[in-house]
Amino acid sequence: MATQMGSEEEFKTTIAEYLEALPTQFCQRVFSSPAACLAIFRLLPTVGKQLIMSMLYLDAPLQLQDVSQWAKPEHQRMVKAKVHQLRKLQLLAEDAGSVWLNPIFREQLRNALTGGGDFSSFGIPYTGPRDARIDPKRLAKYADERWEAVLHFMVGRSAHDAATPLSESVRDVLRMSRLMEDGPMGMQITNSGFQFLLQNSASQVWTVLLQYLRLAELQNMDVVEVLNFLFQLVSLQLGRAYSVEALTRNQRKMLGELRDFGLIFQDERDERAFYATHLITSLTSASTQSTERSTGPSELTTSSEHGYIILETNCRIYAYTNSPLQIAILNLFVHLVSRFSNLVTGAITRDGVRQALMHGITADQIITFLTANAHPQMQNRTPVLPVTVTDQIRLWEQERNRLHPTQAHFYREFGQRQYFERVYRYALDIGVVLWANAEKQQLVVTRQGHAKIADLFKSQRPTNNAANPQPPA
Repeated sequence: MATQMGSEEEFKTTIAEYLEALPTQFCQRVFSSPAACLAIFRLLPTVGKQLIMSMLYLDAPLQLQDVSQWAKPEHQRMVKAKVHQLRKLQLLAEDAGSVWLNPIFREQLRNALTGGGDFSSFGIPYTGPRDARIDPKRLAKYADERWEAVLHFMVGRSAHDAATPLSESVRDVLRMSRLMEDGPMGMQITNSGFQFLLQNSASQVWTVLLQYLRLAELQNMDVVEVLNFLFQLVSLQLGRAYSVEALTRNQRKMLGELRDFGLIFQDERDERAFYATHLITSLTSASTQSTERSTGPSELTTSSEHGYIILETNCRIYAYTNSPLQIAILNLFVHLVSRFSNLVTGAITRDGVRQALMHGITADQIITFLTANAHPQMQNRTPVLPVTVTDQIRLWEQERNRLHPTQAHFYREFGQRQYFERVYRYALDIGVVLWANAEKQQLVVTRQGHAKIADLFKSQRPTNNAANPQPPA
């Protein structure tokens, strides 16, 4: 038995975590779609993709020991950890030391790669007449305007909100994701919302989609249908029209709600077709920065393609922008001094950084934001940002965050030395050890690893009750 350490609320922050929590029968239904299998495959890390491809056309199980031999000795533990992650996603199965691909996932991924099976899961192209003016440039402008309206609303730009009002479904998602909450003066941004603003657009979109899945559950919608449709949208071709005729009632409802975020475009004069914008088609791309923006000097393109921030070693900052959104984001951690027609000046101060930390923003998020939006002249330097400034930001964070709570499980009093060593080796193999003391037979593992350790206890529990590990007093 173990004691849980920490009090983190259950909250799915990645699509992988969401898939891991799905029941087996739900996962099998998700894997029945070639588009979903391909999207999941593209979201896997490089090592995970290599393992999948190596097993894709092998019908017989493989010994886990043989799979480990595919890597050099110093990397075999990492391979075992990746196998464990694929098992949690139910892409791999393991029994008696053998591993094999989920048969349904294997079949449908083969179909996705070779063009077999039900290819309608990738959308049915629209064959009717279409407006030639709807091209990637127009789609990019539309998506940027819609997405910026959401960000403007979050930072409190009421004038922009009046010009582009947000639908109630968008507000519900912002509440559900705890990015905003109702206050005495209307909806107000939360600490999670401040962190959200400093993320890149791909991470922001994934956050919104995950919360949309939670909202769909509360509305008693078929979660598998919603998830498969999202994977279908991710796999669509940018700039191509797709028909709505084959969509279900729930899927048509989703089109309208995702359209409010700028993920989907529909011509008001002909709603028989829809288009996926770059905000959603680039989510599974290897490099989202190269595909997120193709045209248009919008507020977001300015920050991602044409960096506008110059940072000096004395913490002085110069931002070549007139965008109210970009200025509002900078104001989260920069003390602004003056503003001109196309330039804002300020400084990164201890008080400004501490205020950002109080809102839940981390030093790494500040540094990542500054790096991603650095002026082209700074991008040519290595490192991009002055080391003195980045070190100072981290020091200010350490002043406030001297302890970092991590949710974990603590094991002790194993009784038998060999029992402790068996559990300890297993925890090392799957990469879940946070701390261990071999002399005192004490072990701390991550929250995610606790379930696997518990399964090991059930299968290998000694007959002697005194050997059962006990929680601390």
